[in-house]
Amino acid sequence: VNTSASLDELLARLSQAKSLSFDLEATGLDAMSAGMVGISLSPAAGEAYYIPVGHVGLGQMEQLPLDYVISRIKPILEDSALPKLAHNANYDMTLLGEYGVPVNNLAFDTMVAAYLLSEKSLGLKALAFGRLGVEMTPITALIGTGAKQLSMAQVDIPRVTDYACADADMTGQLADLLGAELR
Repeated sequence: VNTSASLDELLARLSQAKSLSFDLEATGLDAMSAGMVGISLSPAAGEAYYIPVGHVGLGQMEQLPLDYVISRIKPILEDSALPKLAHNANYDMTLLGEYGVPVNNLAFDTMVAAYLLSEKSLGLKALAFGRLGVEMTPITALIGTGAKQLSMAQVDIPRVTDYACADADMTGQLADLLGAELR
């Protein structure tokens, strides 16, 4: 989602959603100081969208301005009637809070659910593989490791799109599965 028209289409789709899984891509692990790179949203299983807002470097495709995207998605994230789903929601909600976006009606956090169900690993990738049989791309495949590690902002948008959309989609699918087990 990198044009005003495609953002309008996405917002129209989200207005019809029964719940919304969300995930953020950022420049670091500290939500208080990280910059936002992109936002992934999934209104249903197998359906996800990525809004790049902070990718840098030569050859990056067009992106919408962060302030514009925030102003447009803020009402959806603030909507207390729409249940939100996340994995490690504390991080994403803290980062969104740094941009003035409160998330209302967080209905499910798959990381907390995994903890309550005594899962060995609380990571999204491990849960998706162990519970859904889906092998997700590890973040190191995008940013590398060690001294040559990149920021997510430096990774090409198409590569991050697939990664980020999978994060939001798998979160929603895990929420359905883990929620039923918790009940």
